[in-house]
Amino acid sequence: MSSKALGNLMRCSVLAAAVCGLFLCGYLIPSWGGELIGANPELSAWFWPWLSFAWAFALPCFVILVLIWRVAGLVAREAVFTMQTAKLVKTGALLLLGDIAFLLFGNVVLLFLDMNHPGVILIFGMGGIFAVALAVLAAVLSRYLAKAAVLQEESEATL
Repeated sequence: MSSKALGNLMRCSVLAAAVCGLFLCGYLIPSWGGELIGANPELSAWFWPWLSFAWAFALPCFVILVLIWRVAGLVAREAVFTMQTAKLVKTGALLLLGDIAFLLFGNVVLLFLDMNHPGVILIFGMGGIFAVALAVLAAVLSRYLAKAAVLQEESEATL
């Protein structure tokens, strides 16, 4: 498969993830919250803090999609082994780690405000472990992309 086709597939994946994320954040989460409040009116004070928290948590995920879009452009141009690609991947890894820290911290704050359940923290914690694993893999990839970029620059200099 050509680099251009791979880059286009990456961009299609980014668009699909963005559409799913917008649907989740713009429709599903608010409607689930509305249904929860309809069934439990005593939780109505929780709606906006939780919805704002969900949107704040989702924002870095969309930024990561923008970074992946940019990497896809580099893949299409066969410019993967560059310092620019390594920096984009590293930035994505750091954003993901920061987002997970925000998610866990926010859940603890909501728990202390008596607006959360320990089971929710447990579920988000398990998801956080998965996201940390992805961030570590991205950081490792970034490191080796940087090393490959240096090697490529050295080999081009010797030619």
